[in-house]
Amino acid sequence: MGQFVLRRPVVLYETVEAIYQHVNGISFTKKKNDFVQKFGQKLNKEERERIERLNGCLSALQEKVCDGLEETPALSYYFQKWDTESKWQNLCLAKLMIFSFLDIRTTDYRESMERTLAAAEKILAAPYVLEDVNSGGISFRQVRPGERPGELMDQLDQLNIEEQYRWKIYKMLMRFPQTFRELESLLTPVAGQMAAALASVQPAVDEACDHWEDYFRAHDFPELLERLTNQTQPQDSLDTYVNISLLAGNDMIYTYGTLEGKDFRQVYIGALLNGSLRVDRVEMTDEAVCNLLKIISDRSKFEILRRISRDSSYCQALSREMNLTTATISRHMSLLLDAGLVHARRGEKRIYYDLNREAVTDLCDTVCQMLLQT
Repeated sequence: MGQFVLRRPVVLYETVEAIYQHVNGISFTKKKNDFVQKFGQKLNKEERERIERLNGCLSALQEKVCDGLEETPALSYYFQKWDTESKWQNLCLAKLMIFSFLDIRTTDYRESMERTLAAAEKILAAPYVLEDVNSGGISFRQVRPGERPGELMDQLDQLNIEEQYRWKIYKMLMRFPQTFRELESLLTPVAGQMAAALASVQPAVDEACDHWEDYFRAHDFPELLERLTNQTQPQDSLDTYVNISLLAGNDMIYTYGTLEGKDFRQVYIGALLNGSLRVDRVEMTDEAVCNLLKIISDRSKFEILRRISRDSSYCQALSREMNLTTATISRHMSLLLDAGLVHARRGEKRIYYDLNREAVTDLCDTVCQMLLQT
């Protein structure tokens, strides 16, 4: 198992992120502020200074590459954020079209586009099964011997995604070459500016790459995943390719090549993140405690916590038991994970969730100390 940090940004990935954030009014400063709110108490002076430097140069980069970008119905159709609370479903149609088939090891824009289209056409030409939809794209798998895959719309009905977006995915998959070329016409002008602008921030990329190369000499990806997301993943023998995404900021996205002999993991790590961070609730501030109490004051989220305190469960089972849609359960679970109140572990076919008893105990103890101290 090898872990390889790629030292050049993927121009296509950064271009999609830049347009997505522009269309949805997401500034890099907002990403920085969200990051500081979450991890600020764990950041030393040097790290805070690094973040402010990044904020300045990447805010300027985002503004420069999207300057003059005309907001058209087509741009909105492909890049408008889909209505979901879940950070794991931070989606738009353009992200699904590109991230589902993108090879992280190809950084040149034109080559990325050609390989992405070729990969998509090859996958979609053969019988396939849809397994998941999230910020990393659509997960496909090959049909097993003797298996009869259901109709595409029936498969989409089984996924954790709002009903209003299933028809968009259906049309996109059925008419992929045509929709891909339309999306390409929106991406290409911005990508040209992005490629030139990225050269000006290469020192920041090099600094981040040096950090992550040092980190992965002593740690592996499952350990990082648990530190940053409270997800537990078993060890495996897959090679891991890591790319530092500048405009992703405080996000980390990982995908797997599971079709056509692709046997590696792809990880995009936002430039704001570092290997010393950890999602936990040590030294909680008043604001952090109030935010946690607000989350668990919601009846459905509280009921999820109570159910998984007894036994591990997964979204579809909770959906049936609580008479809520799987999309709603998925949104709630994402917030509980981000709050550090839940652990996730990947099974063979689904993700199981357990209560983070230590975090809940710490929260209760902290509330008692704050309210009952004399």
